[in-house]
Amino acid sequence: MKFPKRLITQTPECLTEPVGQSLNVIISTLFALVFLTAYTPFSDTSWFQLGTHSHFLNTVAFVGTGTFFLACSRVLMTFAVKKLRHFPMWLYLLWLFLEIVLIATYHACISYFHIQATDYSFVYIFAKSLLITFIALAVPYSIVDLVMLLKDTQQRLMLTKSDLVESDNEALPEHTEIINLMDNNGNLKLSVKLDNLYYIKAEDNYINVFYQRSGNIASYMLRCKMKTIEDNCLDSSSLMRCHRSYIVNISKVSVLHNEADGFVIDFEREGLESVPVSKTYSAKVLEAFNKK
Repeated sequence: MKFPKRLITQTPECLTEPVGQSLNVIISTLFALVFLTAYTPFSDTSWFQLGTHSHFLNTVAFVGTGTFFLACSRVLMTFAVKKLRHFPMWLYLLWLFLEIVLIATYHACISYFHIQATDYSFVYIFAKSLLITFIALAVPYSIVDLVMLLKDTQQRLMLTKSDLVESDNEALPEHTEIINLMDNNGNLKLSVKLDNLYYIKAEDNYINVFYQRSGNIASYMLRCKMKTIEDNCLDSSSLMRCHRSYIVNISKVSVLHNEADGFVIDFEREGLESVPVSKTYSAKVLEAFNKK
């Protein structure tokens, strides 16, 4: 299977969506609590304690502030992803690293200026804080992201085109291009020949697929991300993104006309709505239409 190049340069959506962000913050906080509690008896600079200890309040304040900082950081990341068309993987990794550095700096400042439990220099305490914070956060970050990527990859593998599909116990002709559409849980909901598919429209958290069935135009709505369709179906077929809310089968486009607000697509079948083309995709759509 061809791996879309944009998945290498673009941060996978499963890592930046709110559910994944919340899960990452919760698991990272719990892991850090366990790790720091186990590490404290073996360190001469650590003051982390959850039991009855003079530093209990300092520990609670640090954990609460650190968790609040991570939550705010992930909310800001989600906002940035929505505002930026391109959120590369290097920026995502840099963002995580800066979270670790800032929390390590906060821990070092508390240790040196407030706790003052040792005679070590600030540089030494900061270096140790950075190392321990890196372990306490980088490990859960990696595990959670890997699990989400594996789950997302499994769903993407199911959302593929096949060369031989059975329908009503009769095999379709070989090399017939089929689009298999799964919901967000990976359940197959609709299989449609590419030649019968007209366009896909995003509607909130759902997509609405418009296609030909038994000679008539039909539509089917399922809970699925438009991004998933784009990443898996647009590299080797005539499907292409023309708008934030639309993916069209360019082979079914009969007219592409320019209006005051930009290009508009009309199809060869009556009864289908005109589909807008945003400026972002107009050049590619026009090029593909001219090559038909």
